[in-house]
Amino acid sequence: MFPSTTDMTASRSEIAEMIRSRGYRATLQRITIYEAVWRAGSHPTIADIHRYVKDSDPSISLATIYNTIHLFQEIGLVESIAVPGDSARFDPNTHPHINLVCKGCGKVQDYECSSLSSIAEEIERETGFTVISRTLEIRGLCAECKLAGKTTE
Repeated sequence: MFPSTTDMTASRSEIAEMIRSRGYRATLQRITIYEAVWRAGSHPTIADIHRYVKDSDPSISLATIYNTIHLFQEIGLVESIAVPGDSARFDPNTHPHINLVCKGCGKVQDYECSSLSSIAEEIERETGFTVISRTLEIRGLCAECKLAGKTTE
């Protein structure tokens, strides 16, 4: 029913169901904004999302996008990724995974890691800590930046 981490073709009805299943009205603006998060590219910024939605609905303001993304974070539809020296990026992939953040160009890639859930379970079992999110960030250089000779200094 919900789009997988590799399926960027969620229909508007699937998006509406994701929003409604969390107890909120699935307005056309919310659907359009969530669709933009999925389709605007890898881990879009608010500016990326705004560029995407203004083509389909110019009436959606930047403030509406900020407020809607904040709501989506609260209800677990997107996660925020802090990228040093860049705007926050937003990730619709809320399944356990690792975000690979390039310090050279700021690109963020998802890396599916089957052992992330078992690590979280071990943490809960051994420490009593309740894990509410299973996303990990690893910072380094992407293949393109490494090939271009960029360094992390």
